[in-house]
Amino acid sequence: MSYVSGVELTGSVNVIKLNPTYTGRVSTVNPEILSHSTKTEILRTFERIKTLPIENILDEIHIETSGEIIVAESRRGIDGIVMNEILGLTDEEQLQVYRAVADLVKSRLEKAKSFGERKKTKEGIDIDLVVKLVMEKVGEHTLGKFYAERVLSQSSLETRSLPPASGQVSIRQTLMGWRVYSGKQSIDCASELEARYLKVWLEAGLDSVKTPRNEDHLKVIVPELESLKQKTDEMIAPYLDSIVNVKTKDRILRQLWMEMTRGVRGE
Repeated sequence: MSYVSGVELTGSVNVIKLNPTYTGRVSTVNPEILSHSTKTEILRTFERIKTLPIENILDEIHIETSGEIIVAESRRGIDGIVMNEILGLTDEEQLQVYRAVADLVKSRLEKAKSFGERKKTKEGIDIDLVVKLVMEKVGEHTLGKFYAERVLSQSSLETRSLPPASGQVSIRQTLMGWRVYSGKQSIDCASELEARYLKVWLEAGLDSVKTPRNEDHLKVIVPELESLKQKTDEMIAPYLDSIVNVKTKDRILRQLWMEMTRGVRGE
């Protein structure tokens, strides 16, 4: 696992398909700050290892039963320059880095084994894994939990049916009052607050939702609900930006929102 400009790269998305926008923002060492001897050593080491095969990371970083860490010489070449001369790490700190990398890889492999076999799309995207990774990122702060704690706790609730998700969801004030639109279909709302409340759940793919009748309570929870939805969208976006196929992206979104709104759907 690695990161490009804050985007986690995993087996869920082929790195070759990575959006070039991210690779164009990769942070690198400014060569102007390196000494001539360091640059020379980097180039010399690169020439020596550039034709070597890429080995399994656990073969290159091996931890003995005694706890001793053995690092392949080919890896130590570049790593030593970066960690010692550029980052200024001591020998002990460098060994701690290697140990952490090996432990992380082992942990990921064990987790993958426990998760079992999964099907991938034709593009090589593991939808179940993408959903799992996003849910780990979101944690327990889901729309479903918010609904259970902040909505179902109210004594006066009204069940509102929502139009099928179709196109852009928007709010408009008409001569007849506030309405939430999903494509060409719409639903009348008692107030702007109710319209904003219903818009969130419509965007999350629900076809019905309980709505507090208390306008004062809506004033409190609607901004919180909108903020939670925005944060969730921002956490999802990096995982979907590199996926070109629209149908695959929609499948992942539908599955994600089903997971995040379990309490709302009565599941």
